[in-house]
Amino acid sequence: MITAIAPTLTLDAVTVTTDHMGRVYAVIPDDVARPLAVAARKGIDPEARGYFSQESTAHPADGWVAATVRTIFEALLNSPAVADDDDKWGLGQYRTWGGGTFWGFIVGESGWNADTRWWRDHDHTGDLQVRGNATIAPRSRRHLAGTCTF
Repeated sequence: MITAIAPTLTLDAVTVTTDHMGRVYAVIPDDVARPLAVAARKGIDPEARGYFSQESTAHPADGWVAATVRTIFEALLNSPAVADDDDKWGLGQYRTWGGGTFWGFIVGESGWNADTRWWRDHDHTGDLQVRGNATIAPRSRRHLAGTCTF
């Protein structure tokens, strides 16, 4: 079970940065990134092809995954990199409706090179790369409200 091994993510532990092309990244501690990366792949057929046809299992609104993604969303929205144009990064709806999709990247600290503003050893840090786009279902989704998918 993920909650048994994963620590609670705090706003101070999220570093919001951009790469050399201006794309937004949420850099989080490795011990949070690893189980979040596993959760992002849960329910996706490893043989599936095509990015847009894949979505992870819906993680419960009151679970560790959704709480972690909400913390990341809050850190992103408090960052100047996103605050000026939250719609561009998919988070405008989160402010109003409690749900949205982050169109950037989430990666563990050891998978990010702050000096070059690029992935560190991308091919060998897959366990720190949270695949897909983190999504929290908005309040209008009734029984799905607050659930998290990737």
